[in-house]
Amino acid sequence: MEEELKSEGQCLYCKQFFSQKELTKHLDTHLLSAQKQDDGKTTASYHHIIIEAGKMFLEILVEGKQKMEIIDDFLRRIWLECCGHLSDFDHKNIEIEMSDKVKDVFVPKLKILHQYDYGTTTTVALRSGKVFELNLKEKLILLSRNEPLKIMCAICKTKPAENICTVCQYEQDAFFCEACSADHGQICSDFEDYARMPVVNSPRMGECGYEGGSIDIERDSVYRMG
Repeated sequence: MEEELKSEGQCLYCKQFFSQKELTKHLDTHLLSAQKQDDGKTTASYHHIIIEAGKMFLEILVEGKQKMEIIDDFLRRIWLECCGHLSDFDHKNIEIEMSDKVKDVFVPKLKILHQYDYGTTTTVALRSGKVFELNLKEKLILLSRNEPLKIMCAICKTKPAENICTVCQYEQDAFFCEACSADHGQICSDFEDYARMPVVNSPRMGECGYEGGSIDIERDSVYRMG
């Protein structure tokens, strides 16, 4: 199923959709244009940061003088937070402090990891893009996010999956539409008891008690056909 999933995101500025590979370069053209328009104004350095977890991704713009904790908080709210677990940033086994400034961490071509929950760990990769001088009020801006992936029901194969079985997911394709979830519950007693979790647009889907984010709710849903 992994090879069949198509990952694309919508540009914040022009609202067009692009593949994951095309999007970063496209966003940079808008940011470069904005930088030219802001020339001569009071500006601040903003870092274009790409965050990836398999087919899922986020592209953000962060003011360089902000602390790394602003990115940690953002990741928790959009992708990760379930039970208040600990988290950290890591680069070659050297921990990056939450109090470190974004501009001091994200040097050109740097790639670091963010880990949430040291028990059932969700790891995402962050890499540094270009830096722009911009006149903005926001400290962090979501430039784009992957649209909900086309995850289909493992039984009927005609409807988008609504639920995942957290017990069976390690042995088989365990995504089910609402109707077929009832059929799966007949053969997996754990499903209705505790293992039924919603399909959401996050790499933490099916882990611990995660049921979805608290921001960008519209794109945190399941795939919609048509």
